[in-house]
Amino acid sequence: MKNIIKIFKRDVVNIATNWVATVVVIALMVIPSLYSLINIKASWDPYSNTSGIQIAIINEDKGATFKDQDINLGNDLVDKLKDNDKMGWTFVDKETAKDGLLYEKYYATVEIPEDFSENATTIVDKKVVKPKLIYTVNEKKNAIAPKITDAGVKNVKGQIDDNIVKTISGVLFRACNEIGIELDKNRNEYRKTIDEVYELDENMPQLEKLLNNTIDGTTSLSDLIVKANEILPNVSNTIDITDEFLKNTQTIFDESQGYLSDISPTIKEDLIKSENVIDTTSIQLTNLDENIIPEVAKKTLIRVSDTAKSASTLIDDVISQLKSVKKFSDKVSKIDLSKFTLDSNNQEGSEINKQFKSLTSIKDNLKNVSKRISKTIDNLDNINEKLDMVKNRADEEIKDLDNGKKLDTQVIKDMRNVLEDIHTSVTDVIDSYDSEIVPAIKDGFDSIRIISDKTLTVLDTGRSTLPDLEEILSVSTEFSNLSTDELVKLKDKFPEFKDNVHELADKFREYDEENKFDELFDMITNNWEDQSTFLSSPVQIEDNRLFSWPNYGSACTPFYTVLCLWIGGYMLSIILGTDAHSFEENQELKSYEIYFGKMLLFLFIGIGQAIIASMGALFILGSYALHPAMFIFYTIFVSIVFTIMIYTAVSVFGNAGIIFGVVLLVIQVAGTSGNFPIEVNPAIFQKLFSLLPFTYAISGMRQIMVGIVYSILFKDITVLCIFMVISLVIGLLFRKIVNRKSEKFVKKLKESTIMNG
Repeated sequence: MKNIIKIFKRDVVNIATNWVATVVVIALMVIPSLYSLINIKASWDPYSNTSGIQIAIINEDKGATFKDQDINLGNDLVDKLKDNDKMGWTFVDKETAKDGLLYEKYYATVEIPEDFSENATTIVDKKVVKPKLIYTVNEKKNAIAPKITDAGVKNVKGQIDDNIVKTISGVLFRACNEIGIELDKNRNEYRKTIDEVYELDENMPQLEKLLNNTIDGTTSLSDLIVKANEILPNVSNTIDITDEFLKNTQTIFDESQGYLSDISPTIKEDLIKSENVIDTTSIQLTNLDENIIPEVAKKTLIRVSDTAKSASTLIDDVISQLKSVKKFSDKVSKIDLSKFTLDSNNQEGSEINKQFKSLTSIKDNLKNVSKRISKTIDNLDNINEKLDMVKNRADEEIKDLDNGKKLDTQVIKDMRNVLEDIHTSVTDVIDSYDSEIVPAIKDGFDSIRIISDKTLTVLDTGRSTLPDLEEILSVSTEFSNLSTDELVKLKDKFPEFKDNVHELADKFREYDEENKFDELFDMITNNWEDQSTFLSSPVQIEDNRLFSWPNYGSACTPFYTVLCLWIGGYMLSIILGTDAHSFEENQELKSYEIYFGKMLLFLFIGIGQAIIASMGALFILGSYALHPAMFIFYTIFVSIVFTIMIYTAVSVFGNAGIIFGVVLLVIQVAGTSGNFPIEVNPAIFQKLFSLLPFTYAISGMRQIMVGIVYSILFKDITVLCIFMVISLVIGLLFRKIVNRKSEKFVKKLKESTIMNG
């Protein structure tokens, strides 16, 4: 042990008393840090400067007319992109764009064809033609730029998708609403028509009696005509009204049914997003304690406040969506079907009765679902109140920190407890939503469809009967030209007319008694603007990430810092010797004394490299670290592990150890997911991933910098300690043996004068 310390002291004195050696040692400490700092700075925030990447936009869209509304999605997109500075959008003609792409003025072009808007409107046609954006990219110009332009074009596509949904669904719902308004205006007319059918049904026996009297000669033809005109109401108008009603209502339900089915997944998507945001907020608070520096605490609290606000916004959207669903469910659940029965003697009436009996149970379920939705909305309101409380407390703590006060750990603890309650509540809402509300929503929309179909069935029956009534009217005007035989034929046909009118009146009467016509009008009369906005999913999604990095440079810091430490250890192995001379002429130093004695110098310089690299990243570049002190000490720990590994390899195996260090460096750069996920690397690197020290060094730094999961950090430290212990064991056991056996080989190699040493 004494000689180990003496070897180290002698090396330190030699360095301190020789200015050249001092300069070399300082350079060995600083140069690796320059490598990491320069690369981190170069990678600091490349995606904030993408406005310089030129993308040419060619808009040839001629627009289209959809349901009497002019739309031009191409012009709408251009207007939005002019306000978007994330990319260098340039608006040119087709020829200019083609030349600019060829001669590398533009990285990519996006062409909006002339039939773009026209094809978008085919969404409601039987033959749908998807609108296309023509995207062309020059991949030769740069390796990464195409990936950035791809992301930009996907953003453009997303804006267009939202615009199409909002525009087309808006027109559909507006048409639905206009039909409902028109029906509402003409309710008196419909009421009059229905009453006339009732009156006709009541007067049919009297009309039949008049016809019989005319045949018997007790009543003249002229009296029959006069009295028939008094008895028969004017129903010719009803045919046109019913035709229009059937056609327009059926079309609207067909076109809107697809959109309504999107409501359920949208609600769940927002619930899951809010749960993830709440998790992010809770984890951010976990890393706050009284030892954290105020500036870092302030940044964390600002993110907590922002994410709490984002979660509250998502919850508000879910509440709004659930209220829309509840509105539909309430309309269906209020319909009383108990008295709706048709003639079961015919197949059609029996089948309809059977379907409406099943609808009764669905309607009863919807009443309970409406209550569940109301309860869910109340729970979400409570969650929002708690989120507001978390945001307000975070804002208050930020103000206190600005005023020089210390972080109140009790407040942080209370906020964490509140967030745990919120998380539990949101999870319960999601569970109940999947198991109870979603099936009921589907039943609700199916119920609406069934009601509309059965209503149309009743009206369709009326439509088939009304032509018979019109025939009676037309015949009555020509009674004066009829012979007695023709009147007898009319009498024979009259019972059929009478039965048809009576059947229609009964169906109208049964349906009318429960105000079902009014309910159907209400179903298709809604706020079309709200429905259109809702279906276009206009929620602004904030990018809330777990353990988020404030910039790309900070995210690269672990990789480049670890890399520079390995390079630093490699430089030491090349420049510094691993052998030590005896202190006295006849004294021979033991192998382990030389091993540990020279190792201390390597470790001394390695620790210096770690301090400069870590503090340079934090205080010169401003890399984000949630626990800056831990980051510095962990960097020192990693440097010690790497230095011992590289020193042992060189001390035991000589030049072969240096080669080993280079090979391991190359493998680790490619195989430890420094900048890319390990899953995208070739299979061989995925297999080596868990065997490389870089893996655990980088992982540990990431834990300390943006949020610690202690089980992962403990694993990283443990594995690095294992690497270090294995290296020490190899050095102690094999240094003397390997050196003695390789002595002749090394001596012969030196004689060649082509190698140093």
